[in-house]
Amino acid sequence: MTIGLKDIAARAGVSIATVSRVLSGKPVRPAYRSRVDDALAALDYRPNLAARRLRSMRASVIGLIVPDIGNPFFVAFVQAVEGYAWREGLRVILCNSGEDPARERHYLQLLEDERVSGIILAPTRAGGVPETATPLVLVDRVEGTPQVDSVKLDNAGAASALVDALHASGCRRITGLFGERGSTAVDRRRGYAAALDRHALPARIIDVPHEPAARAACVRAALANTACDAVLVGDTFLMLEAAVVLRGRPDPQASPVRLAGFDDAAWLRLLDAAPIVIEQPVDEMAHAALALLVERMTGAGGDAVRLVFNGTIVSPA
Repeated sequence: MTIGLKDIAARAGVSIATVSRVLSGKPVRPAYRSRVDDALAALDYRPNLAARRLRSMRASVIGLIVPDIGNPFFVAFVQAVEGYAWREGLRVILCNSGEDPARERHYLQLLEDERVSGIILAPTRAGGVPETATPLVLVDRVEGTPQVDSVKLDNAGAASALVDALHASGCRRITGLFGERGSTAVDRRRGYAAALDRHALPARIIDVPHEPAARAACVRAALANTACDAVLVGDTFLMLEAAVVLRGRPDPQASPVRLAGFDDAAWLRLLDAAPIVIEQPVDEMAHAALALLVERMTGAGGDAVRLVFNGTIVSPA
């Protein structure tokens, strides 16, 4: 019998995410860790058992498809997946779809032709997942795929938390800049709007195209002579565009505008005023995605598992 994360979580009475944190050596409340350890002992679960089964099956290669290898989130995610995979005796073929659904389909077919044993896929902004007979786990953009294992951030909750933090700092005119497509952008836009409604404040939502030149022009137009006192952006690229526009304002006496967004990029420390950002638990998400994939690769059945992680608010210094 294959013992999976769901079995351990059910036995311990905790979430699957908590089990993943324990197995990856991350900090967990002592009471929860004790319950997971007891469940592991009762189920006779050994973390390297799946890896031994994989080696016996000569299944040593997995595919990893991301939509934008230049995105800091996916850079960190790729590094984490590859590190965990290496320790499990697995090797990774990395593909970059470039936000192109046709390219994504090509790489899925290529990986199937190469007979990889499983695939971790972060879909393009267009959404949807082409059919594949290979074990599959989705990351980040996972809406509309109820039959596939998935790992994502609570994007609506994270955006709502950013609005709350801006409100607590005194901001009342908060503009939102979000990508025009993709379930992640939709969720973050929804969380932003809901939080402003809760604070009885008006929402000003700008949908920004992904193409770099159009994105820059849209952000410049949105923030020109703006009366906002804060800007919440949906991704790192929009954070950079907004920072450039605000830094180049012609009036040096203009009131400061607070920035908030996602992912703690190193360059944020170069800004005059530290933004508020949501730091995603990339390492934990990578470990969970690989653990789910290994379970499917070794024959685990059952309903799809959908793991949702919480982010942490930080202010880079």
